[in-house]
Amino acid sequence: MNTALKKIIQHWGYLSPYARVPHNDAEYEKLLNFAENLMEVSRHVKKDERVTSLLKLVARNIEEYEAHRFPEKNMSPIDVLEFLMEEHGLGQSDLPEIGGQSLVSKILSGERKLTVEHIQKLSKRFGVSSSVFIEGKSSIFFR
Repeated sequence: MNTALKKIIQHWGYLSPYARVPHNDAEYEKLLNFAENLMEVSRHVKKDERVTSLLKLVARNIEEYEAHRFPEKNMSPIDVLEFLMEEHGLGQSDLPEIGGQSLVSKILSGERKLTVEHIQKLSKRFGVSSSVFIEGKSSIFFR
């Protein structure tokens, strides 16, 4: 066995959790954190193809997991929010990213719309693309 192949196999245990599609939310969160760290590294190094290609691989794996995380096609932003609330066992009063229970109720009933600030905060909290909270955009993430 050649030396390069030995090194690859030797280091595969460290790389493999980041080189595959996550199987659960814990692995997904770990991959998101890794992607954030890679983006930070990429900001401080001159164009390094190794960092760029690893970031592309990780991003593809994140997208793949997100694409299969939601069961329905063409979900509205409210459908997505309700799904995430149910998945995480949250009630209307458990979303300080939006505001109080009254405002959350109005948003869920369609009386009010999510603001850009709401979308950014919800995206960060649930670890999903902000696109899933934008009308007409969420279907690209669901199969």
